[in-house]
Amino acid sequence: MRLLITDLDNTLYDWVTFFARSFQAMTESLSCLLSVERSVLFSEFKAIHQEDGSSEVPFAALRLPSVTQRFPGTSRAEVARALQPAFAAFNVNRREHLRLYRGVQETLAQLTANGVIVVGHTEAVAINAYYRVVVLDIEHFFQRLYALEGRVDPHPEPDRPKRLPEPSPEFLRVLPASERKPNPAVLLDICRREGFTPADACYVGDSLVRDVSMARTAGVKAVWARYGTLYDRRLWDTLVSITHWTDADVAREVELRKQYAGIAPDVVIDSFSDLLAVFGLDARTCPVGTD
Repeated sequence: MRLLITDLDNTLYDWVTFFARSFQAMTESLSCLLSVERSVLFSEFKAIHQEDGSSEVPFAALRLPSVTQRFPGTSRAEVARALQPAFAAFNVNRREHLRLYRGVQETLAQLTANGVIVVGHTEAVAINAYYRVVVLDIEHFFQRLYALEGRVDPHPEPDRPKRLPEPSPEFLRVLPASERKPNPAVLLDICRREGFTPADACYVGDSLVRDVSMARTAGVKAVWARYGTLYDRRLWDTLVSITHWTDADVAREVELRKQYAGIAPDVVIDSFSDLLAVFGLDARTCPVGTD
């Protein structure tokens, strides 16, 4: 095998923990600023997320009914300044909790040093996915990053300098929202674009239904990142309360679980560094970090 296609969220880093904790901190701050119960804010966020088809909508707080009622006739930039403590709370927690799983950076370095082509594939909105690989300092290991199109709100202060360089269209390939996991055609198309056959590729992800079943159906070696399912279930409940999933999405997930109930991964890993053995490399030559 010469191509590694890797999921991002809960495969390279613990998305559930970082996003849920950051969101909790932001809504706690908003609740104090607006004198509105958190449960009300969660319901309002959920409606916006469902409208936009994503639970990660930058500055969605500016569109909350509770905010527009609290600041009638106020400019977007002025409202953003009033809510700055809430945005700051999100950012502080993101910096604290958005971290690579142990061994990810070292493993990517060894794979690429041995000629393995690494490609990212995620259902996160493209700009959010790009932000994370850059902030985590792993973008240089990727030949390409495939992510979904999605709504991107402009920054409420348009004159504020950008913190990240613009991604090149050659690096960041934006997929239409209709091309979702576990459709094997998406994975086959990625292999074709990268110049590899499915037999030359390996796909690693944390979801048995969406990642493993897609890879197995496409004829790509399917690796299940079991460690990505280990997180505080109470944090998952927070995400469910603000999810962009509609009733139709939930029904589709139930059907997918029934459809792929019997599909098992080719390989199960409990650390990202276990991928070295999948590619025939010696893990003893890969120094693993302690974080």
